[in-house]
Amino acid sequence: MSDAITLSLRAPLEVRLEVERLTGDHLAGLSEGDIAALPVWMGNRSVPLGEFFDVKGERSSSVRIEGDVSRLDGLGAGMSAGELVVAGHAGSYVAAGMTGGVVEVLGHVGNDAGVAMSGGTLRIQGNAGDRLAAARPGASRGMTGGEVIVRGSAGAEVAARCRRGLVAVAGDVGDHAGRSMIAGTLIVLGATGPEAGRGNKRGSIVAVGPITVPQTYRYACTYEPTYVRLVMARLERTYGLEASGLEGRYRRFCGDAGEPGKGEILQHV
Repeated sequence: MSDAITLSLRAPLEVRLEVERLTGDHLAGLSEGDIAALPVWMGNRSVPLGEFFDVKGERSSSVRIEGDVSRLDGLGAGMSAGELVVAGHAGSYVAAGMTGGVVEVLGHVGNDAGVAMSGGTLRIQGNAGDRLAAARPGASRGMTGGEVIVRGSAGAEVAARCRRGLVAVAGDVGDHAGRSMIAGTLIVLGATGPEAGRGNKRGSIVAVGPITVPQTYRYACTYEPTYVRLVMARLERTYGLEASGLEGRYRRFCGDAGEPGKGEILQHV
């Protein structure tokens, strides 16, 4: 047993690849040889992981991937325990369907990171693509638990159809953030794109930066929400996210009246 498993990319990837079960919980029971033999998919063709990565360490739930793997999709998908650190950029579907453990990406990630998550923590130091913590294609529910923390910005449809959990983005988010949210909380410290919260049922969108509230929301009041202050303290304490802007008064808008729903948009004053 090793303290950690390190996968070092041998050369820049020239084609798009997809991996399955490259997670801390799965690798915890594998030897170096077993890890090197794991399948990597190039379309419908399978190639051993060892052809792209040098493997050091075995039988550990702590995994580190070194190199630019922005063309490698599925890292941490389905993970239930352990730790996975990507020391660079990562591809799409990072931590998709994750149920537990911690996945941290020190660079940017592609589309569909954290889709259908139900537990665990996904930390992204750079930017995220579209559909962060959203639903899989055709699914009625997106994220149902866990926490997603992004220090950069994110694309369109962040937290779409979110059922539970917390998504916090330090930068900006694209259009249709929180689309058809069922519940859960989305916090945006930067600017929130157009058409936020359309079809919202019971979700909360906390907009610290600029936001255009859809006309289907109605103004309720201006107040200092206690739970927002508590979330702010936890973000700073647990993740070191500078969220001092969360303090203060917010305009509360209820909607979406077009659904109709009992969701809310909190706009920082």
